[in-house]
Amino acid sequence: MRGTIIAVGLVAAVLAGGWLGAETMAARHVAALIRDDPGLEAASVAPLRDPRQIGIRLSEPQLRDPALSVAMPWARLSLSPLSPLTARLDLPDAVRVIQAGQAMDLAWQDPRASVALAPLNRMAPDALDLQARAVTLDGLPLAQGLSLRADLGALGSDAPRPARAAYDIAIALEGVQTQALAMLGLDAGPLPGPISVRGPLRVWLDATPSLGADAAPGPQVVGWQTAGLDMQAGDIGLRLVGRLSRDAQGRAEGQVALYSPDADAMIGLAAGLGLIPPQGRLLLRAGLAQLAQAPLDATLPGPAFPEPAPGELRLPVIMRDGQLILGGLPVGPAPAI
Repeated sequence: MRGTIIAVGLVAAVLAGGWLGAETMAARHVAALIRDDPGLEAASVAPLRDPRQIGIRLSEPQLRDPALSVAMPWARLSLSPLSPLTARLDLPDAVRVIQAGQAMDLAWQDPRASVALAPLNRMAPDALDLQARAVTLDGLPLAQGLSLRADLGALGSDAPRPARAAYDIAIALEGVQTQALAMLGLDAGPLPGPISVRGPLRVWLDATPSLGADAAPGPQVVGWQTAGLDMQAGDIGLRLVGRLSRDAQGRAEGQVALYSPDADAMIGLAAGLGLIPPQGRLLLRAGLAQLAQAPLDATLPGPAFPEPAPGELRLPVIMRDGQLILGGLPVGPAPAI
């Protein structure tokens, strides 16, 4: 994915510099990028030569990674004269993915991908938009829909100390099947399927993404915050509100609140998300009603925490000094972030 974003960004950066001969220049730059990156390959990189758009066409591009490789028959990167800093990526309706030596066909309908660059911020991705629906893996349903929009935002005085960039993300994953995720090497843990996630998310990074050669390794997540992320796993529903950031030891610190009308569902989903340890499950089952009355820590930064709706439980989960605290009781180490 990082190689794809860099390639898209290079097209935008080169083509925005001038239209005469820009396609040829962009093709040469992307071809050089592919030659220099052992994780990228393409049979050819050529100018589009389409009067309606300016860009390049890649024949048989491949992204190779030990965890997951992707190969496709073609890809097009283009710019519109009306949006010279927004590059659009056109993809075929199906690509080949290889996970642990097994090749599978990943298909979708109406795929859309684009990235806009910030020329005054070292050509950092200013906005990223990914859309697809009816996603399948070897003919099996993978997701009903995927929508992700990420916008570079102001860092803000309340950002975690190591943060150097912030992205505001609107995410909508619908009907994700855990069996298909497992085929891709993605472990959903004990969560039942299908899984859906919808809501806003702010993510803080320790560096601003850049198209420069010094961008590797890529920025790391140092914190996140949400005013309300709705999650559904099978019949289990949960709303997550809160903020976590990375402390000096790499563990999470901050607090989140879990909202659900179903106590057992809340415990199962919280454990599946890694927000409570196994011993925490026993404690919760023994006294969830009392633990749910525990106050939130008003001294910690984060979003506003609404009161639970009638019939709904709100469980505060606090992480401080490397410890995970439920109802004022330390129940284990805070997870890494």
